[in-house]
Amino acid sequence: MKRKPLTGFLIVFLTTWIGGLAHAEVKPLALTQQDCIKCHFKVVKTMAGQESAHKTELTCLDCHEAHPPAGKAVIPKCSQCHDPSENRHFASANCTTCHNPHAPLVTAFGTAGDVKPICITCHTDIKEQMEKLPSAHSEQDCSQCHHAHGLAKGQSDTCLDCHEKHAPNLELKDCLACHQPHQPTRYIWDHPVKNAACGACHEDVVKDFTQHGALHAKKLTCTKCHEAHPPREKNVIPSCSKCHSPEKKKHYTTKGCTKCHDPHKPKEIDFSHLKSVRATCLSCHADVGKTMKKHPTAHARVECNKCHPIHGKHKSCLSCHKGHSKEMKYGDCLKCHIPHYPMPPAFAKKVPSRLCGSCHGGEYKGQVADKSKHARLQCIYCHSRKHKVVPKCRTCHGQPHDAPLHRHFPDCHKCHKNPHNLAGGK
Repeated sequence: MKRKPLTGFLIVFLTTWIGGLAHAEVKPLALTQQDCIKCHFKVVKTMAGQESAHKTELTCLDCHEAHPPAGKAVIPKCSQCHDPSENRHFASANCTTCHNPHAPLVTAFGTAGDVKPICITCHTDIKEQMEKLPSAHSEQDCSQCHHAHGLAKGQSDTCLDCHEKHAPNLELKDCLACHQPHQPTRYIWDHPVKNAACGACHEDVVKDFTQHGALHAKKLTCTKCHEAHPPREKNVIPSCSKCHSPEKKKHYTTKGCTKCHDPHKPKEIDFSHLKSVRATCLSCHADVGKTMKKHPTAHARVECNKCHPIHGKHKSCLSCHKGHSKEMKYGDCLKCHIPHYPMPPAFAKKVPSRLCGSCHGGEYKGQVADKSKHARLQCIYCHSRKHKVVPKCRTCHGQPHDAPLHRHFPDCHKCHKNPHNLAGGK
């Protein structure tokens, strides 16, 4: 008997077996996280490149629960995890305009357009700042300055990218010392501000302060007094009593300090424009007040600034009074007259006789012509201390003659006619 070939048998067997498999149920293998990268390499690489919660707390299969053809490709809504009731920001529409689900931390706003309504859902404090003190900045969209989310270098513009410097030497840190980006007209000093930075706008004021500020310039900076800047109203110009307490000195009780003092050059005091300054002057110069009260003269009735238009300076006597002679100078006046009580004259230690002669011409001419020792004396040697003092001859000469002669002639002038010209005898 002849056998059938084996090949035919195998063909019949395989055909029968394969046909049976076609009618059997196919069960796909379960996908794992490692399977995703085989096809979606770029997506997985993007996700791995950012340390977000999507990478550290989720897997691909937590969001993508199925995959064609076995299941429908489902992309879940962000609100599935980010509940709008938990945060206002989660109620924003079109999340993917700013957020890439595989790298959700915003690195750039790109073509997001107007992002301010979205930004302020999280940054409510900035919203309040801009509403409280509106400026040109508050009218702009956030993306005009912030090109990416965050504060790292390059993620936002600096002041100097849009604004010109007040002065060539200013840097960004100088801008931020005065201006807050979201409230640029707030002008409250959150950082130390150098006087030079103020001088960029207030050049003349800072120059005066530096050169003539006295103790203010040595111990203070501009922002020690100016705690804020207009348009803010409070504490822009502080009260002098903040440092100069009325309890320390009577002068500090005076009102209207700036009528006399410019805070930027406090020792350069101009009284010339004021009507009455006496009470203020005497609060410091009490000794002068006592002197004028003790010796009342026409000067005591004159306002201090008539003679002292600038503090520490004074007019010459000759600006109001005519000299006793054409040759007189201001220094000559002071040899006989004290400005705060000019009358009666009070002589200095050395008063040239010629000055006396400007009023007492006859006596002076007699003395000049005299050949006696009196001619070598100054007038004030005899007429000392006070004007019109006439000493007795015996004050200097005692009793040069015999006692009987002095008894018969008690008045020296009977013989010595003119004490200013003894030799002339007239």
